[in-house]
Amino acid sequence: MKIDVCFTPNDYLANPPDGGHAVAVLDIFRATTCMTTAFANGCRRFFPVRTVEEARDLKKQFPEALLAGERGARPIPGFDLGNSPGEYDRRTVAGKTIIMTTTNGTVALKTVEQAAKIYVGSFVNAAALCRMLSAAALDIVILCAGTVGRLTLEDALCAGLIAERLANRADLSDAALTARALYNNCRPELPSRARQGSHAKHLVAVGYAADIDYCLRHDLYDVVPEFRQGVITAPGC
Repeated sequence: MKIDVCFTPNDYLANPPDGGHAVAVLDIFRATTCMTTAFANGCRRFFPVRTVEEARDLKKQFPEALLAGERGARPIPGFDLGNSPGEYDRRTVAGKTIIMTTTNGTVALKTVEQAAKIYVGSFVNAAALCRMLSAAALDIVILCAGTVGRLTLEDALCAGLIAERLANRADLSDAALTARALYNNCRPELPSRARQGSHAKHLVAVGYAADIDYCLRHDLYDVVPEFRQGVITAPGC
């Protein structure tokens, strides 16, 4: 098993892997953390889409669905939910279908939808994700959603955590080794180091500082959402 890291979706598109492979998509601040939290709280399914217009059009097909997402980290006017994991509590999302569009996370998912396996990853489900990736018995690409085509620190740190945990059973690419080294260097002071990143600073500026600490918590949930044929579900939830 080989593990590679793409620090942005553009990296993935520039050098798409050959043959069947599994992809773990990470958008730590905050889409993939929200999705994992929602499934842990009984959500039925997510439809990730690229644009606000697509979300509203899909809502016509699924009128019972909740609209969720953000632009510039802020909630989208007229939508039911933003992109803060605290909004995805059991009372709100249990049994629900959610249509989500975000600046980076849902775009990253749509970028890799032809992969053999696509998993939604985050710090909050990292242990379960690593077990799932090992069981898939495929080469792995860890895809960081980044921010509008640029690397973000928090995604790279989570990629490094996954590489660290799978290192004894996989061959790591140079990018995976780099992410692993970054995570191990920052691990003793992870919250404060992650807050140095541009995305964290933006979340603080627009009032979402509390989300940062939550999104950096490790192994809260034994849930691994899977994206297949346009829909995200979590078997067993």
